[in-house]
Amino acid sequence: MDYEHLIYDKADSRATITLNRPEKINALNEKLTREFESAMLAAEDDNEVRVVVLKGAGRGFCSGHDYGKEHFKPGERETGHATELHRVDFEKRLRAYMRVWEIPKPVIAQVHGPCIAAGTIVAGLADIVVVATDAKIGPVEAAPGMVQGLIWGSWLPLVGLRKTKDFAFLHGTMDGIEAQQCGWATRAVALSELEDTVDRMAAEIARVPLEILMMKKLAINRSANQMGFREMMEINFEMSLAGHFSNTREEWTAKLEKDGFKPVMQDWKAGTVYDRNRNR
Repeated sequence: MDYEHLIYDKADSRATITLNRPEKINALNEKLTREFESAMLAAEDDNEVRVVVLKGAGRGFCSGHDYGKEHFKPGERETGHATELHRVDFEKRLRAYMRVWEIPKPVIAQVHGPCIAAGTIVAGLADIVVVATDAKIGPVEAAPGMVQGLIWGSWLPLVGLRKTKDFAFLHGTMDGIEAQQCGWATRAVALSELEDTVDRMAAEIARVPLEILMMKKLAINRSANQMGFREMMEINFEMSLAGHFSNTREEWTAKLEKDGFKPVMQDWKAGTVYDRNRNR
C-alpha cells in the first residue's frame, strides 16, 4: 500500500513505521491516523514481522493532533449531527492508537524531539519506549482548551496518580531523563545513540520465535486489562469527547482559526488567554 504521510519499511523480521509529516512535526490529521491504523494492521497480519518500531521523521516524534481546518468549528456542539460526527472521529482515533496496545507483537517507540499530547498516547502504548535525553514530552501544547482525557488514561498506569495530576493541572513537559525516571519511558539515551539502541533492541527481540513473543505480550496486556487499563481508556475517551464541546474549547478553537497555533500558545503562556479560568 502507498502512503502519503507515513513510511512503512520491512527488513530483518522488523516493520518500521515512520510518521512522515515533518513540516507539522508529524501532527496526526485524519489521513495520517487512517494510514497509521492501516500500517499497524499490515504489521500484525505479516507473519514475517516479529517486532514493530515506531518513529517520527524530521525534528520530532509527534506534536499531537493537527488543529487544522478539518476540526469542528465553534458552535457545532449545538447540533446533534456535529456531536455524532465528533464521536465517530474520536472513536477512529482511539481505535487507531489502541492498535499499538492490541497488536500481539512487541512495539518499540523511538522518541526524539517533541512528543506532545496525542503523540504521548501513541508512544506510551508501545511495549518499550526509548527516548532521547533531550526529548520534549508532555501534554502541554493543547492544554489550554482541551480536557485531553485520552492522554490521562494512557499516562496514569505508566507514571502514577501524582505525576499524572501534576501534568494535568500544571501542564509543562519533561525531558527524556525525567521520562525514564518516572516510568513513562523504558530507557533514555543520547540522541546520537538513539537509532543504534533501538536497532539493537529490535534485533534481539526478532531472534525470539513469534509465538513466544505473542504469548508474552498477550499475557501482560490481558492482565493489565483485567486491572482496568482498557476501561480506563474508554472512560477517558468519554471525557475527551465532553471536553470538545465546552465553552472554553470553543473559545480556544475560535482563536486558533483566527490567529494560528503559535500566537495563541504564546499568549496563553504569557497569561493573556483564559485568565479568568487560570486565576480562579
